[in-house]
Amino acid sequence: MNFLTHLAALTDGTLILASTERVARHLKMQSSLLQSVDGKKAWFAKGKILTITSWLESAWHDLMPDEQLLYPIQELAVVKSVIDQSGLLPANMISSTNAARRISQAYSLVHKYQIPMDRERFAFKDEFEAFFKWKEQLAAVCAAKKFVFRAHLPARLLQAINAGLLDVPEKIVIVGMIDMNPAERAVFQALQSRGTELIEVSTEGEKATPRMVRAHNAVAEYAELAKWVGEQLAPYVETPLAAPTIAILVADLRTQQTPLLEALSLHASPGSLLPAGDNGEVRAPWDISSGATLGSKPMIRAAMDILSLTPQKAELESLSRVLRSRWISGSMAEGACRALLDVWLRQNMGLNMGGNDFLRAIAAYKGGAVPDFRARFAGHLEAQITGASERYPSEWAEHFNLSLEGMGWPGQRELDSAAFQTLKAWEEALALFRTLDGQLGSVPYARAFMWLREIVDTRQFQPRISHVAPVSILGYEDAIGLTFDAVWVLGAANTVLPERAEPSPFIPTDLQIAAGIAEASSEATLIRAQKVVAALLSTSESVTVSCASHNEKGAPLGASELFGTWPSTSPKIESKGLFIDQMLGTLNRAVFDPEEVPAVSADELTTLKGGVAIFKNYAESPFFAFAKNRLQAEMFPVPVIGLDPQIQGTMVHLVLELFWRDVRTSEALKAMNDEELFDKVQGHVGGASEKLLNKLTWRYGARLISLEQMRLSALVVEWLELEKLREFEFEVLGFEEPHEIKIGELSLTVRIDRRDRVFLDADKKVYRDVVHDYKTGNTLRKNGLDARKMTEPQLPIYATQIDLQGKGVASIDGVSLAQVNSKSLGFHTRSNFAPALIKKGKGETPPLSAFEDAWHEQRHEWATALGTMSSGFIDGLANLQLRGNTYPIGYEYLADLAR
Repeated sequence: MNFLTHLAALTDGTLILASTERVARHLKMQSSLLQSVDGKKAWFAKGKILTITSWLESAWHDLMPDEQLLYPIQELAVVKSVIDQSGLLPANMISSTNAARRISQAYSLVHKYQIPMDRERFAFKDEFEAFFKWKEQLAAVCAAKKFVFRAHLPARLLQAINAGLLDVPEKIVIVGMIDMNPAERAVFQALQSRGTELIEVSTEGEKATPRMVRAHNAVAEYAELAKWVGEQLAPYVETPLAAPTIAILVADLRTQQTPLLEALSLHASPGSLLPAGDNGEVRAPWDISSGATLGSKPMIRAAMDILSLTPQKAELESLSRVLRSRWISGSMAEGACRALLDVWLRQNMGLNMGGNDFLRAIAAYKGGAVPDFRARFAGHLEAQITGASERYPSEWAEHFNLSLEGMGWPGQRELDSAAFQTLKAWEEALALFRTLDGQLGSVPYARAFMWLREIVDTRQFQPRISHVAPVSILGYEDAIGLTFDAVWVLGAANTVLPERAEPSPFIPTDLQIAAGIAEASSEATLIRAQKVVAALLSTSESVTVSCASHNEKGAPLGASELFGTWPSTSPKIESKGLFIDQMLGTLNRAVFDPEEVPAVSADELTTLKGGVAIFKNYAESPFFAFAKNRLQAEMFPVPVIGLDPQIQGTMVHLVLELFWRDVRTSEALKAMNDEELFDKVQGHVGGASEKLLNKLTWRYGARLISLEQMRLSALVVEWLELEKLREFEFEVLGFEEPHEIKIGELSLTVRIDRRDRVFLDADKKVYRDVVHDYKTGNTLRKNGLDARKMTEPQLPIYATQIDLQGKGVASIDGVSLAQVNSKSLGFHTRSNFAPALIKKGKGETPPLSAFEDAWHEQRHEWATALGTMSSGFIDGLANLQLRGNTYPIGYEYLADLAR
C-alpha cells in the first residue's frame, strides 16, 4: 500500500482519488510535505487530490450541463415531496421524513449497482410495488425539472466519456477503496479504454500481526488505550514534533468520542483538563476527524433554540437554554437576573405555552428586570407575526439571520478559532438551505425550520485545530489508505466486524445480493469485514486491537474473530490515571479539622426565613434546617406536567374557607340535601377561582382550569360528607388566622388554617376549641405528631405557643391533621376530650379526665421538643440524622451537600 511514489511524482495530468474526505486531506498534507522537501512551494503542487464523489461532481460541472445537480438535502426534499403526494404511504404514518431517507437510499442503490427494475420482481410485496412506482415518479420529476441526483452522475459521465465530451486525465490513482460500485467502475473502465493510466492502490498491504487486548469492560478498554498512548508520547514531551504518528480507530465516533476523550485526558494528557488558551483552543495531543454534527455544537444549538421559539409554540427547555446562553447578547449584564427568571418560569410553567405566553410571563415576573432580553425576545416573536406566513427557503434564511441578529447571536465575546469555524459552517448550512427554493417552494415557518434542522443535524463538522497533534482519532474506514507509526483498533466486537446485514426493505433481497451490495446478506458483510480487517492491519507495522468482555450494561460482548485468537481477559485496571493516582491515598482521614457551624448571630436572626419550616426541616434532620433555612439551599425547580400541586392545595384551602365563612355550623351543613350542598360548593369554587385559578388561564388554559374546578367540587363535597359524621356538633370560628409567636429566640409568623368550637353537650355549654391543619397530599405520617418522632411540628406549635386569650379562648384543647385527598380522607386528632372527631366502634368513651391528663402531658412533651429544636438550631447544631439510609421525599437534592 505504498503510494508515496505516486505523491512524489505528481504531474498536472495526474488525479489522485481517495475514498473519504479524511483520506484526501491526509494525502494533500503528505504531498505538500514531499514537494516542499524538493524545494517546491505547497501552493504550486501539481496534480489534484479529491474524493471520488467530489471528482464526479466537478467533472459533471465541467461539462457545463443545463441540468441541476442536487445536493443530498435537495434530493431528500424531492423524494419526500414525491412520496407525500403519491398516496402510497400508510395512513397512520406520523412523519414521512425518515421513510424518505430510506427510499432515497434505495433509489441510489438501484442506480449505483445497476439493479434491473423488472416490474414482475417488484409485484409481490407492498413495499416493493410502492418503490417501483416511486422510482418511476422520481424519474419523471427529474426529467421534467432537469434534476440530477448524485446517483445519476456515473451513468451521465459514462455517456459523456463515450461521446468524447470529457477531458480524459493522463493518470488516475485510486487510494483507500475497498469496494467500488458497478456504476463508478464502468466510468473508470471507460477512461482506461480511452488512454487513462488507472492505478488502484491495494488497501491490503503487508499485514501486521496484531497485539490483542481483551479488556474487562469498556471503561477498562479506554483506560488500557489511554495508558498506551501516554507511554508512546512520554519520551517526546520536550520534542512534540518528533513524536510518532498514532491512530486510534473507533467503530462509532458519535457514541465513543466522549468516554474516549475522558480516558485520554486523565491517563495521557492531564494538561488538556486545564482551561483553554488565549485562542480558546485546548492543546490536546489528538485530532478528531469527525463524529459530531454541526447541530450538536453549543453555538449552533443556541441558534436553533432561538429559532424554535414561535408565538404559538415554545418548549421551556429551549427557552431556558436561551436565557442562560452565553451566545446571546446581554448574557454578562443580565446573566444573574436571567438565571433567576429561568427558575421562576420553571416554578410557574403552564401547559402548551407558546412564545407569547412566555413573553407575558416575563412581564409578570416580579424579580430582577431583564429589559434587554425582553425587548429582543418580543422583537423576535413580532417578526414572525408581521411577515408573510409562507416564504421561500431563501427568504426564510434572511429572516433567520435577522432573528438571530436581533437576539444578539452569537454574543458579544470575541470568537475563538473553533467558534469562528463553527460560524462559517453555519453560514454554509444556511447557503445550502437557500438552495431548497426549487424543491420546497413557499412553505410556512415550521416546515422551513424543520428542513434547516435536518441540515444542521446531519452535517458532520469538527473544527480544525491549529497545532500539530500526533494522535489521530478516526473511524475504521477513514483510516483505510493511510499509514501510521502505531495504530490501536478500539471496540473490535463481533457486532461491528462483521456488521449486521441490513438489506433495503424496498428492493427484493435476492436482487441486492446479485448486485453485490455488501449490506444485503450476512455472507457479503463477512467478506467486506474481512477486507476491512486486512486493510486496518496494513495501516501500520504496530497494530493493537482491543475489545471489552462486557458492554456498559454488563452483558457479555463477543470479540471479532477476524483479527485472530483472543487472549483471556486482562486484569481490571484500578488506576484512575497518573493525575488522580498521585492524589489518591495521600489524604490521612484520621487527621482533619472538625467542621463547626457557627451559632445564629443577632443579625442573621433578623433575616432568617422559613417560619414553621425551620422546625419541620430540623425535625427531619438538623442538617436539613441548616442547609435550607440558613444556606438557602433549594432544589432547582422541575416543571410540573399539569396543575401545580401547590396551587391545587391553595385552592382547597380557599374553597373550604369560603364555604365555612358562609355556612359556619355543623347543623347548617347537615340541613342541606345533596343538591343544595353541591350547588353551594360549586358556587364557592367559582368564588375561589376568581381569586386565583382564573388568573392563571395564560398558564394552563380554560379547559384544564374547568376540569380542575370540577375536581375541586367533587373533592370538597366528599370531604364535607365526612365532616357530617363527626361525633360532636361544631362551629367554625376562625379562618386563616395570623399569629406572631416566639420559640426560644426564633420569631415566627404562623397562620392557622381553621379553628373550631366543638360542643360536648346538647345545650352547647360545654365546649372545646380545636385547631385544624389541612393536608392535601396523599401521604401522611400519623406518628409525625409524636414528640420523639415529630415530623409535623405545625400543630404542636399551634397547641403550645399561640395565645388566644384575646379571642376568649383560654387554651387550645385539640389539634387535627385534616387530610383532604381523594385517595385518603380523614382526621388524625390529639385532644383533651376524645380520641377522634369521628367515633369508631360502639364502645364507651373513657371519662374526660383521662384525655385531659394525656393532653397535658402531650403539650408538655411538645413544648420541650420545640424548645430543644429552637436552641439546637440557634446554637448551630447541623448533624445529619437520617431515619434509614434514604433521604426523605423533598430532601434528596441535599445529599450532595452532605457528602
